[in-house]
Amino acid sequence: MSGPGALEIERRLPAPIEEVFRWWTDPDRLSAWMSPVGTAEAEVDLRVGGELRIVMRGGDTVIEHHGRYIEIVPPTRLVFTWASPFTGTEPSLVTVELKPASAGETVLRLLHTALPEAVAESHRGGWGSMLERLASGLVGRKRSIGSMEERSDAR
Repeated sequence: MSGPGALEIERRLPAPIEEVFRWWTDPDRLSAWMSPVGTAEAEVDLRVGGELRIVMRGGDTVIEHHGRYIEIVPPTRLVFTWASPFTGTEPSLVTVELKPASAGETVLRLLHTALPEAVAESHRGGWGSMLERLASGLVGRKRSIGSMEERSDAR
């Protein structure tokens, strides 16, 4: 459903669906990946009508994003508005759909609509970078769990 002012990205992520959903809804986990570069701060009021606030910091650049949750269906779907200085006068809309895949993985489909056409491609790049950071965070989580299991097996 991509078109002018819209983008769609699909990724296979290395974690079970429940864990991926947590990384989209827990402020500490969101802060670990929700910026294409630099750092992020996240505030989450996870309820329909609740607010989402992400502040991305990279170098001298600070970009504040606000949204409101429209739909929350754990652990398969999130829909929220997304507004920043780069999304135009009206908020855009982000839909995240998660489906379990084989071997404890998850297929993520992200649809971002109602963007000004001039910024859709830059948002595609930003989301791509952030989803790579999310995948890396999930891999790091798996390594930590594996290390803990190895230590307990050695006892």
